Amino acid sequence: MTLHHARRRRKIMAKKVLGLNFGRVNGNCKMFLTAALEAAKAEGAEVELIDTIKLKITHCIGCGACSRMLQGGKEQISCIQKDDYEPLADAVLAADAIIVAAPVYVLQPTGQLMNFVHRFGPAHDKAYMLFENELRKETGGVELNPDCLKRHLVSYISVGGATTPNWVSYGIPGMNLFGMSINMKVVDQLNAYGSYQPDRKEMLLAESERIGRHMVEAMDQKTSEIKWESEPGVCPSCHCNEMTIDPNGSTKVSCPICGIYGEIKIVDGKLKVEFTDAELRRSRLRFTGVLEHQVEQGRKDRYPNFDRYVEKFTALQDEM
Repeated sequence: MTLHHARRRRKIMAKKVLGLNFGRVNGNCKMFLTAALEAAKAEGAEVELIDTIKLKITHCIGCGACSRMLQGGKEQISCIQKDDYEPLADAVLAADAIIVAAPVYVLQPTGQLMNFVHRFGPAHDKAYMLFENELRKETGGVELNPDCLKRHLVSYISVGGATTPNWVSYGIPGMNLFGMSINMKVVDQLNAYGSYQPDRKEMLLAESERIGRHMVEAMDQKTSEIKWESEPGVCPSCHCNEMTIDPNGSTKVSCPICGIYGEIKIVDGKLKVEFTDAELRRSRLRFTGVLEHQVEQGRKDRYPNFDRYVEKFTALQDEM
């Protein structure tokens, strides 16, 4: 199935929003996630919620089997470990949009989420899969599951009981790793700290519902048409606030999530970070960013038609 046909198929079929709850079965993560899914359902989407706490997802053992399967050209990508990871990965791939809710434990998301990320991400690098699929077609191999290559939308809800954001500081940044490798388009995110406070809980529920509606709206839009509705953040790409300062004392900073560089400026007495359009195109959250990683990994020589692949898929960024 071509990317054009996959997009046309999304228009015809019911929109599927998958909710992944990495928190307790009856905790705040599920409460906010349910609010988002109910709002999406009210807009006509088909919804599903998975309580991942009921699943066994062990850590990546670094065996490299998934990469060998991808490069072998004869089979689909899978993990050799026998637990609940594979069915969950299949559900993520099959969905059109995913809303992930996870609690913050010791400043960052729960370990089970990271176990999934560490196994799913390296096995599903979007540029890597697209190039390998082209090579498979040219050499008579087995084409990859179209769900691996289609566009996926994602939103994140990071939940913490702390009443100050500095106690949940790696929540949203950590969750952004979930869809990075497969190049999911981040539609929205919510830093739900202070979730036990009654006044904040009502506000956070309303924000969760807004995210659900926003996800359904985004599914009918091109990637470039999707508008960011949450806090803008310091980084205009991932909308997070974390920056790495140059230890040599220059005004250059970098976003640890996106990998892009900016310059610190003082405008009207306020500190701002400015990013060029060229740097924004390098963001790891964009196809051109994950493409850069393929070159960095030394895979260019593997593909005789590398330049043609780059031209083809760069032109299709709005579809992916």
